Amino acid sequence: MKKQKDITRKPVVLIADDNRVIIKLLGELLTKEGYQVAEVHDGKSVFKSLPSIQPDLILLDVDLPEMSGFEVCRKLKHNSDSADIPVLFVTSRNDKKDILAGFAAGGQDYVVKPSTRAELLARVRTHLALRRTQQKLKASEARYRELSLRDDLTGFYNTRYLYQTLQGQLDMHRTRPLSVVFMDIDNFKYIVDTYGHLNGSRTLAELADVVRSVLPEGCYGVSYGGDEFVIVLAGYDHNQGMQIAERIRVAVEKASFLTTMDLSIHITVSCGVATFPEDAQTLTDLLACADHALFAVKKQGKNAVGSFH
Repeated sequence: MKKQKDITRKPVVLIADDNRVIIKLLGELLTKEGYQVAEVHDGKSVFKSLPSIQPDLILLDVDLPEMSGFEVCRKLKHNSDSADIPVLFVTSRNDKKDILAGFAAGGQDYVVKPSTRAELLARVRTHLALRRTQQKLKASEARYRELSLRDDLTGFYNTRYLYQTLQGQLDMHRTRPLSVVFMDIDNFKYIVDTYGHLNGSRTLAELADVVRSVLPEGCYGVSYGGDEFVIVLAGYDHNQGMQIAERIRVAVEKASFLTTMDLSIHITVSCGVATFPEDAQTLTDLLACADHALFAVKKQGKNAVGSFH
């Protein structure tokens, strides 16, 4: 998994140049401006340094040992982990074909040595500012995508997420078991009628917290509609799914709800369990099997766990 970077830290500039005098001059200039500076002296070392340094900007010479700056840049841009790191070529090559080659390789800018300090710093500031803006935008987009797949009230995933992802999980792991639990609050209408719709909503939110507290890592809940929920237990077979469903049922039965409203009510849930691949081969059929098991539980008296078997 790609490591998340703290975008509030000082920007890190990686200088890749085989001329140690140039590296010293650039390093002192950038350090005085408050940047963190790292250095390498050949193309291959750029890639070795990326995981530990995580640069925000790379100042890249064209003429490097073993691998040219153009080749380094192309490889950076073809790697998803480094493609968004801006590359600023800083080189003595001033031919038009070289400048065009730098941009064609994926460089964001091209500065010909010797350049003035003011020019170089202006380019560095510009590309670091663009980098920060892009990072903030990506973080906002990721947060928006996450929120679009969540139920506002419970924090569980919504049905869109369930139908978008679960069939893919089944297709990818044809031999790995996956259990789903259809869960329904017993006599929820009584709670709403007695304590009001707002307290009914609070009860749903508090129930989600109780379920989360006992769910194994990697498992998740889905708000299916009203007082119905689906619990997805990836990697758990039928017996394990039944055990987790029972753990949820007991935790809910023991919990007190609406205590922040100076109330202390108790609720129970009924659960129906179905398991892939033994009960069904598709998401729709799997959910239908779990729903059928839930219906049987409620018909027999509620506050229990049943399976499709």
